[in-house]
Amino acid sequence: MKNNKKKVLFIVPTEEYGASSRYRVYQFLKYVNGEFEYKVEPFMTNEMYINWKKGNTKKIIIPFFKSILKRIKVLIEMKKYDIVFVHRDAIPFGYMFFEKIIKRKKKKMILDLDDAVFCNEIEEISNKKNKILYQLKYGRRFNVSIKIADCIYCGNSYISDYCKEINKNVIYMPTVIDTRNISIDEKFEFKKEYFTIAWIGNPGNSKYVQNILKYIDKCALNNMTKISLLLIGSGKFEEQLYSNIDFKYYCWSEKMEYTLLNKADIGIMPLKDSNWSKGKCALKLLQYMAVGLPVIASNVGENKNVVKEGENGFLVKQEEDWVKHIDFYMKNQDKIAIMGEFCKNYVYQNYSIDVWRNKWMKDILN
Repeated sequence: MKNNKKKVLFIVPTEEYGASSRYRVYQFLKYVNGEFEYKVEPFMTNEMYINWKKGNTKKIIIPFFKSILKRIKVLIEMKKYDIVFVHRDAIPFGYMFFEKIIKRKKKKMILDLDDAVFCNEIEEISNKKNKILYQLKYGRRFNVSIKIADCIYCGNSYISDYCKEINKNVIYMPTVIDTRNISIDEKFEFKKEYFTIAWIGNPGNSKYVQNILKYIDKCALNNMTKISLLLIGSGKFEEQLYSNIDFKYYCWSEKMEYTLLNKADIGIMPLKDSNWSKGKCALKLLQYMAVGLPVIASNVGENKNVVKEGENGFLVKQEEDWVKHIDFYMKNQDKIAIMGEFCKNYVYQNYSIDVWRNKWMKDILN
């Protein structure tokens, strides 16, 4: 009997260590349930991705060219597939020739964007070691793939609005949480001595936390206690400058991230008010809320849609609001549990994979 199932090729930047690929593609594939056949082709291995984030560019030179060769092989095999789903881009630098070839082969191409990758202003996410590479990686080159895509999955309204100026075939697809996959290991020992604030991310964006450490330190001083700052995946800070903060650093792992977050009282998502930050999809907030943590977040981009003031958290509209909102939680810890329950229900009802997976698959196959 002839197999009439559609075949989908997923082109992603990284293996599952990369949060973007993991949340936008990999986590959905567990629930395909035979609806279509698929193959995933990442550009970076987990090892490459780690070296990239650390700025160890010398260590990715040879693997990079190997990955280019793999992409060429994928082009040769393209005829096997009916649909090509490109998360961000096929090759992380230069002209979108891969995407143009997909269109020449008359394949349906879905482009998936969860960051403002089209921005030229990327100083806040690059550093001296990889500044030039970041300039080559992001910017208006994405206009090419936005224009030729059959449809574009957009993670928030800022990305959608930009894409609609070039291509009207836009589908809102937020970054969501696989609530079924949240496992919390109660055996994990975590001595909670102080009020605990959580942040999860990577060394490249932990600079956002750096900008508010003085406010956290001030809150601890105001309440005559220390504040424990639980940091998952961050870079190191100059701890000696903040005598009222107890810094706790943890390496990120998929197995432990929710167990660690579950030990905190609240979660934070500080951002810079920039075009890049406007393109973020508030994933950190959803991760915190999924384990019942109320939040404090900068009043930027998708944060404004996710945070319901006074119900699941607070928005920071001016810098001193960090002090006001942290102080509120410290003085009203009985309200954290009430807000936390709202947080969990809010994520499960609005941002869980159970709510969005059918639409994700349907729009791919249509």
